[in-house]
Amino acid sequence: MSITSFFMTTCETRELHPDALLRTHYYRNSFKDILAAVQKIAEKASLDVRDINETHGEIYLLGNGFDAIMTVAQITPIESGIDLKINYFSFVGLDRPKKKALELFKHLDGLLKFKGVSLHP
Repeated sequence: MSITSFFMTTCETRELHPDALLRTHYYRNSFKDILAAVQKIAEKASLDVRDINETHGEIYLLGNGFDAIMTVAQITPIESGIDLKINYFSFVGLDRPKKKALELFKHLDGLLKFKGVSLHP
C-alpha cells in the first residue's frame, strides 16, 4: 500500500490504468445479464441498488460508508466492459476503495463469463 492510496477516498478503473488490477473488465454477457449479477451481489453484500440507468449503462450502488457507480459499456450484443468508481465517505481511505473495487470485480468474475482485461485500448 502506497502513501497516496492510503489517503485516497476514491478509486476509479479505466482501460489503460497504471495499476493492472484496476483496468476495465470485459465479459461475454449482455447488460441484462450483468444487471442480474449485480443485483445478486447487492443482495448478498447488503448493498442498496439506488438507480439503474439503462440509457447510459450505469448502476448506482450504496453501501455502508461508501457508494459505487458501475458503468457498463455494451461493445457487442454479447460483450460488455465494466468500469467502477468507488467513493468512501471518510477523511482517509485506508486503501478501502481499491479493495472494494477488486472485491466487486472478483464477484462479477465468478457470476459472469469473464473475457479479459483491457481488451480495447
